[in-house]
Amino acid sequence: MVVQSCRGTFGSGGSFDPLHDEVDDGQATMRWLRAQSWAAGRVHSWGGSYFGVTQWAYCDGADRPDAMGIAISARCFDDAILYPGGGFSIDTPLTWAYVLDMQERSLPAKARALLRARRGFRRGALAIPPADAVRVARGADPQFFRDWVEHSDQGDPWWNPMHFAQDIDTVPPVTLVAGWQDLFLVGQLADHAALRDAGRPVRLIIGDWVHGAPEITVIGVREALRSFTPDARTEGVHLEVTGGGGWQELNSWPPPHATVTAALTADGRLDLSGAESPAAAATYRYDPADPTPDAGGRTLNPFSAGRRRQRARERRRDVLVFTGAPLPDDLVVIGAPEITLSFASTNPRADLFVRLCEVDSRGVSRALTDGYRRLSPEAAGNDADDTRSHDAGRVTLELAPLAHRFAAGSRMRVQVSSGAHPLHLRNSGTDDPVRDHSRLIPSDQILHVGGSTPALLALPAQGTVSGSEPSRHPPFTAACHDDGMPLARRLTLGDAVAIGLGSMIGAGVFAVWAPAVGVAGSGILIALAIAAVVAYCNAAASAQLAAVHPVAGGRTHTPAPRSDRGGGSWPGGAS
Repeated sequence: MVVQSCRGTFGSGGSFDPLHDEVDDGQATMRWLRAQSWAAGRVHSWGGSYFGVTQWAYCDGADRPDAMGIAISARCFDDAILYPGGGFSIDTPLTWAYVLDMQERSLPAKARALLRARRGFRRGALAIPPADAVRVARGADPQFFRDWVEHSDQGDPWWNPMHFAQDIDTVPPVTLVAGWQDLFLVGQLADHAALRDAGRPVRLIIGDWVHGAPEITVIGVREALRSFTPDARTEGVHLEVTGGGGWQELNSWPPPHATVTAALTADGRLDLSGAESPAAAATYRYDPADPTPDAGGRTLNPFSAGRRRQRARERRRDVLVFTGAPLPDDLVVIGAPEITLSFASTNPRADLFVRLCEVDSRGVSRALTDGYRRLSPEAAGNDADDTRSHDAGRVTLELAPLAHRFAAGSRMRVQVSSGAHPLHLRNSGTDDPVRDHSRLIPSDQILHVGGSTPALLALPAQGTVSGSEPSRHPPFTAACHDDGMPLARRLTLGDAVAIGLGSMIGAGVFAVWAPAVGVAGSGILIALAIAAVVAYCNAAASAQLAAVHPVAGGRTHTPAPRSDRGGGSWPGGAS
């Protein structure tokens, strides 16, 4: 196995210029690998996020892997995560720039940066001009961020050399691993569709994950190793139905479905009956000086990513809310929901953001999926695939795909608004470029419902889940010598403490800093001290158990009673 750092990172020579050197460096790597005497067989590559982009870059040279595994990534970096819907998703590049600036610093410096991260992200996303966002948030000023702000117009040819693997016929067999709450989801599904339509071998796995979830690496590496076997699957779709629906194996994506239609009504209902409702207009005012917050979504920002509670957002005057009645039965939705509505604004440059939520039996509303589009006179003549304009402000907007089980008794809810900042950078209301934002102009929005212009949500429904494959781990069995005898456990108190602290701190350094800081705030150092005490107690308890029960292997061992144990004393400890 060979692990390579990108140019200019973690000891690799040169300087890191995101996306610009990956084709040349990938080809150099492949040529070197193929020339090694110990690499006489197949070469398979695997990577996630930016390292997934480096896998796609392999396809633009003469030397390619024999198979690839790509997680939470996409061939077109800009279209997938920077400018979805025609706006600028400032939250993700700001977070990434912040992390890049701190990733190779000392552990204390990283801790200080994380303590300041939440406030830094919030201040940076509101920076005027937006090109100063990283400087405001972190004090750094990376050129790549300024380039991305400068080249934010849809279709800017500056990005063309960084659209990788555009010749689909050159792509080797590939396994794509995606997350329902990951920022690359829509772009990755577009890649899957392109490969499938071209007849290329492609397998798709989608789980209930945000960007960077540890399960993605576990499953991705497992699939990469499995791809060396002759019976490895190279097609099909394996996905998790959220809401307790389990895992499903599908022949294709998206699967065939029936359409369930819900109408938005004047009295704030989401009506599944199919009855016609009276015509009405709902209005709200959008003010970019007080932008509508995102409250979760598909972002890199660990403080807001995923299915967040919507209470505060739904109380705002600039968010329209439509709620359905409790569902009498389970409803499983797999595919991309679509909403068609009549939308008007006092400003021809306005944003449309629609979110689908689930309200549980306790009345808690959580985000499931959403769709976004920046509307303008220019975009009206060049509609993207996820938005179609009809007559007089009639718009059809596709939401990001999902696979979800709405449990009986839960309710569906739809939000309509004109912003989700900083998931999508606030709309200034002007035709100024993103790098400017010196003027912020509010506008009044009108949503027409009922009558001859109903607002309709179309859901790709599957019915209830039956025979699903639940998430489970294989049973753990005791390790044995070749003679079949269980391995003896020889563990001292020092060994147990070292293992316990090492595993807890080691995992924490890479997995839980951001959420821990988000909860503990300035008390993170006290929290770390408490965690160290807990780790020590846990390790000491493990050592005591190991001394009393010396048989190894993840199963309970119950020895015969012994009177010389002194009522619970253990070798090396006080009774």
